[in-house]
Amino acid sequence: MIRRLPYILAILALFAVSAAAAQDSVTLEPFTESIMRIESVRPQGWTLLGGGLYRPGDADPSDPTLLAIQAVPATVDDVVMALLPQVGLTEVPEPVDQVTIGSLNWTVYQTDVEMPQGTLRVDWAVAPLDESRTVALALFAPAQTYDVLHETVFLPVLQATRPLAEAEGTAEPVPYLQEEVRFPGGAEDVMLAGTLTLPEGEGPFPAVILMTGSGPQDRDESLEPLTALKPFAVLADVLTRAGVAVLRYDDRGVGESTGSHADAVIADFTADGGAAIDFLLTREDIDRERIGILGHSEGGIYAATLAARRGEVAFVVGMAPAVAPGLDLMIEQNVSIVRSSGASEAEQEITRAFAAEVLPLAIEGDLETAEALARQVYSDLYDRQPAEVQQSLGDRDSFVDISVGTLIESYRSDWFISLLESDPTADWRQVSDIPVLAIFGGLDVQVLADQNADALEAALRDAGNPNFTIITIPEANHLFQQAISGSITEYSSLPAEMMPELLTAIVEWVTVQAGVVE
Repeated sequence: MIRRLPYILAILALFAVSAAAAQDSVTLEPFTESIMRIESVRPQGWTLLGGGLYRPGDADPSDPTLLAIQAVPATVDDVVMALLPQVGLTEVPEPVDQVTIGSLNWTVYQTDVEMPQGTLRVDWAVAPLDESRTVALALFAPAQTYDVLHETVFLPVLQATRPLAEAEGTAEPVPYLQEEVRFPGGAEDVMLAGTLTLPEGEGPFPAVILMTGSGPQDRDESLEPLTALKPFAVLADVLTRAGVAVLRYDDRGVGESTGSHADAVIADFTADGGAAIDFLLTREDIDRERIGILGHSEGGIYAATLAARRGEVAFVVGMAPAVAPGLDLMIEQNVSIVRSSGASEAEQEITRAFAAEVLPLAIEGDLETAEALARQVYSDLYDRQPAEVQQSLGDRDSFVDISVGTLIESYRSDWFISLLESDPTADWRQVSDIPVLAIFGGLDVQVLADQNADALEAALRDAGNPNFTIITIPEANHLFQQAISGSITEYSSLPAEMMPELLTAIVEWVTVQAGVVE
């Protein structure tokens, strides 16, 4: 499952402040970022670190100079609140400027962060791309070099950044109908917006409802800037071509859907999935006896609940569905993520022990003890690093403060606690007579295949369900790209496509369950 606001800049803990020399002039070159769908300019010769982050190519490792150009699937307010602790603030400051450039209305801020090594100066600006997407620009520089970089990098990049124009009239026609729909969500203040694709020919048609994973997701499950891949757009296309109608919708508070995403918990998103079922039941062109649901990642939790409680569900598909109890799931996710980044066995065990101790404290609401434990762990982590790594991490106290502050803030989230308290296996044990297909990625570091596949099989056997299929694709990551390590940081470097094995398995199984083919 993808974290909420996963792509916001996380910078200050990574660099120490040093007296780096600035060039009197910087040559800028145009670029187009298809994943984030923006175009701008960037300094020539600077190194791309990934995810829209650039630093001088010949910089000393301790040089904190950094340029960030990112498009984030979140509102301006959410982006600003996520950025505050990363620029040393607890409240939104007064902007230093409001700038309109083309279609973008920028709010510009400037912040000084005092660190033991000196002052780090940050230019940062945000502008809405639409109701649920924001473009963020930031320049981090030592005070000694700030003036030059502000004039030669930040301001020109700000002036040049614009949404990538969509090519008009080039889309190939599709052999099915696409209808924009709106329907009441799972709460009074929620109206969900989505796309219903209908096969050609006479209905009523079998249908599948697609439910996204964690984080603010649009109907296509867009994942910029991690990747240009839009999993649900791909699934809707292949399934509709195969004769199955598909409903996909923007999460509440995202895109054209109303409501608050930030205030919602697991039960709320499950209720929205139930509302999607209710909507399809009103459609004369949908066969109410052949409505299935597909959940990806956290969406697998919603699917389990709906399959157990809604008799209208005819079949269920899980793509890397979260099945294990939430606490166990997150402990193993923490370990697998550090493992994929090259952590030693000892570091993995430290991570497991820490997660196993601190996450129950978060559930209990004992944040004081959780913070004390986290401070000890992050202090020990810093002290174990070689001198050159400590230099790159910066001041010890600042590193600990930022790391622990971010962690404890996540523990205040009602959504996160609802995830930790979830236990989908209880629902799966009630799914006794509905066909189930679950597909896992063997290199998935977010929903581990072994842990969750075993839990699902055990639960369905307990339910006495004779009709389930569980598949693991060995080289697939959480997004079902063909992966190398499975690491989250690898997503952007892989082709923006899902493995054919996944698509074939889903289409063949769904068309049989839906009665399209025998």
